[in-house]
Amino acid sequence: MSPSWRRIPMPPAVARLPRNRAGRPVPGNIAWYEADDDGSILVTRNDELGGHITCPCTPGRGTPRFGEQCSDRQRQLMVQRRCGLCTQAIEPTAQLVFIGESDARYYLGPPLHPLCAAYALQVCPVLHAEGERIEVALTQSYALAEDRITAVSADGALRRSAFPFGDLGAHHLAVLEFYLAFPDAPERLTAPTWLAQHDLKLLP
Repeated sequence: MSPSWRRIPMPPAVARLPRNRAGRPVPGNIAWYEADDDGSILVTRNDELGGHITCPCTPGRGTPRFGEQCSDRQRQLMVQRRCGLCTQAIEPTAQLVFIGESDARYYLGPPLHPLCAAYALQVCPVLHAEGERIEVALTQSYALAEDRITAVSADGALRRSAFPFGDLGAHHLAVLEFYLAFPDAPERLTAPTWLAQHDLKLLP
């Protein structure tokens, strides 16, 4: 069990996020669903992205689905170098953090401020339970690729491929959902080791 999230001090930008019914702050990349949402996937097309999934959700309206990302905000946060938790900009020269499994080649979650990453690692029950299996990748820059849907099987399963970022040919071949982040020369540490070494535990 992770410590009660209520006992972990929130970074100021996190404290300003919309909350769920229990009062827990909801990360900026998380999708929200309203009562009349039927689960349909909305695909639109424009010159910039080609075919792409559009998420109509609004933070603070409806119910957050922890573990599910809003495709629109995920892409925006990735491109604009904004924190996936607090949504604030990460300075171009500042170190940023990606959280994932050991030796991950790329990350689906947007980058995080170090303080926001430390908060997430301590309050998220899934991340906390994984312990040493969760790794942080520290870097100052990253490259992007496009995660696009290429087909739908008879049973409804989505088939995907990664395409170079901005590949015009992909506009006509597949539907964009998310961006993938590839950190440049990352320093990798297990989450517990990183928290301990850098004194980033947010103690009351």
